[in-house]
Amino acid sequence: MEDSHIATALSSQLAERIGAQRFELWFGPQTRLCIEATCLTIHAASEFVRDWLRKNLADDIRAVWQAIVGQAATVEFAVDKSLPLEAERSEAAVAVVNEAVGAKTQAKPSAAVVEPVAARGELTLAEFVVGGSNEYAFRAAQLTASGRQQASPLLFYGPTGVGKTHLLRAVAREYRRLNPRSTAVYLTAEQFTTSFIEAIRGSGLPSFRQKCRGANLLLIDDLQFFVGKDRTLQELQYTIDTLIADGRQIVLASDRPLAELRFLGSELTSRLAGGLACEIQTPEFATRLEIARRICVHLGLVLEDDVLSTVAAQINAGARELRGALHRLQAMSLAYDVPVTREMAERTIAEMARHSARTVKLADVQKVVCDVFGIEPAQLRSERKGRALSEPRILAMWLARKYTSAAWSDIAQFFGRRSHSTVISAHRRVEKLISSQGQIGMNDRSCGVEEAIRRLETALRTA
Repeated sequence: MEDSHIATALSSQLAERIGAQRFELWFGPQTRLCIEATCLTIHAASEFVRDWLRKNLADDIRAVWQAIVGQAATVEFAVDKSLPLEAERSEAAVAVVNEAVGAKTQAKPSAAVVEPVAARGELTLAEFVVGGSNEYAFRAAQLTASGRQQASPLLFYGPTGVGKTHLLRAVAREYRRLNPRSTAVYLTAEQFTTSFIEAIRGSGLPSFRQKCRGANLLLIDDLQFFVGKDRTLQELQYTIDTLIADGRQIVLASDRPLAELRFLGSELTSRLAGGLACEIQTPEFATRLEIARRICVHLGLVLEDDVLSTVAAQINAGARELRGALHRLQAMSLAYDVPVTREMAERTIAEMARHSARTVKLADVQKVVCDVFGIEPAQLRSERKGRALSEPRILAMWLARKYTSAAWSDIAQFFGRRSHSTVISAHRRVEKLISSQGQIGMNDRSCGVEEAIRRLETALRTA
């Protein structure tokens, strides 16, 4: 088999083995394969990309090579500065270097700073991390971007930070790329309202309507913003009617489901009900972990796997919160000139949780856990080890560490444990359950640990 054919087969099977998104992230223009006899050399655009590939994908590359060629290969990794320094195959990663960070590049194996990779650019579908929490919405977005979506209006809904805006902007971008002669207009609800009001005051209403109603694809974000704006809601309703009648597409996003959008009026909600509604849930652990990896690439931040897992396990929200935590870890690493460790990550995220919420006491955690699981405080603090008590107990200690300023020893004493090592062990057990998407018992039924944590944290916020 010729070297070019081997390279093509290698790329194809490697993409299948590690996943298309992961392959596109690491084997875009910033890498080049060079085959000489039984030696395969992976040329990377930077030391960062080279080291990451060597550490994380060398075994996969060797396995795919052996499957294709039938014999083992010598796999080497090298740096080729002539290759473009891009974090992804998409156009989103732009090489914007932070000179202050670049001057502090460290050589420690788990150091926090490497060659700074590009700042975040325009959002694309290739950048969107797909998981069980958002796959249905992502597939609908792909159909819309390619012009094959039949349902209109299309509504994406879910809590803040789960990727609704990302999808809307990415759909608009991809649609324009595939249909250069068509018009895609993205507006937030606030921009729609402001433009509409200015158009009325300045006699520019025909121009505003031509922009929105003349679009082949209209995307409006933050639908809930329209509450109480009757004149604007009427204009939006007429706009939707016009687009649907002409067979054109409208995509909307909201922080709540259709059933909770009654304030928009029955006329508008009935039109929304005639389309397609796609829920985007809070990302599960595996999705958060991949999001964290992507963010690290953009930040030029190298973290050990156990540190990344800790961040993904303890940040139970979306990309914004993950980015904030990783920014803080990078800043601390720079400030103290030390690599990011698991202990640093745990401490930093715990501080963030405490500072961003109201003051939470150990008694608050105990009450919430007892209420949600239907047990008594004395049972929670007892020595009994049955699953019905041990699982709420470890969750209580995990939440206490995350949301209170109490030391390990104080948490242990409050929950009737003899040593702080019990709390540390409980903390690790919960993180392991999260990373394995484990189940726990709750009120005589099996429940995903992440669902249980979400319920507990919601109760803690409203307590």
